[in-house]
Amino acid sequence: MKTLPNQTASESAPSQANSTLPVSDQSALDFNSTRNIAMQTQTTPMQTAATPNGPDLKSLRLPANYGATLGVKKLLTIVPVGRPKKPQFFRTHISDEMTFPAMILENKESRESYVVVPEVAQEISELVRPVMLHAAIDRQNNVFLIPVPLPGEDGTRNPWHESLAQAVEHAKQKWIRIAANMHAGGYDVYEAEGELPEPEWPEHEIEALVQVAFRAKIITSLDHPVVQSLLGKI
Repeated sequence: MKTLPNQTASESAPSQANSTLPVSDQSALDFNSTRNIAMQTQTTPMQTAATPNGPDLKSLRLPANYGATLGVKKLLTIVPVGRPKKPQFFRTHISDEMTFPAMILENKESRESYVVVPEVAQEISELVRPVMLHAAIDRQNNVFLIPVPLPGEDGTRNPWHESLAQAVEHAKQKWIRIAANMHAGGYDVYEAEGELPEPEWPEHEIEALVQVAFRAKIITSLDHPVVQSLLGKI
C-alpha cells in the first residue's frame, strides 16, 4: 500500500490558520475579502459627453413670458410719454382703438406733458396742441405713448410732425427706430434687419395707459399751478 507524500509546512499553514480562527474573525475576513473585490471592480463615475460645439445655447434662453411661467404678473405702473430714443426699436399697436386724441400741454422747463380737458384747453389754446396718442412698445415689452401732433385747420402738418406720423404708421408692421435728420427736416426710419418676434402687448385698453401715463398730470382748471405759472400769474 502506497502512502501519500507529506505536505510542506508552507502549503498547509494557510488552511490551518484559517480553520483555527474564531467564527467572528472568520466572518470579518470574508467581509474584507468581498469588500476588496468590490472596490477593485468598481467602475468610474459616468461623465457627460461634451459636444463639439459646447452646450446648446438655445436651451438656456429664457422665454419672453418667463414671468408668467413662474406665476408672476407685471403690473402697469409706468407709461412714459414721448418720442422713442434714437437707438430704441419699437412697434405701435395696429388697432385704431389703441389711440387716444387729446389736448396736450408741454412744460419745456420740466420736460413733462399734461393732458388738458377740452373746456380748459379752449381758454389756453396758445399753450396746448391737439395730438393723437399712439400705444407703442419696445423690445423689452415696455409700453409707452407717442404723441403725434394732429393736422392744423388747413389739414397739413410741418415736415417733422408728418415724418413722425409716417414712422408711427410704419411701426404697426415692422420693428423700427427713428433718428432726427436736421438737414432734411424730419425723421429717418430704420428697419430691424433680423426676424424679430412680435411684441407681447399687455392686456390693457388705451384708457388705462393714458390714466397711468398722466397720473397727477391732468389739468381740469385754469387754477392749476402749471397753467398759472405759464400765464405769469404766479
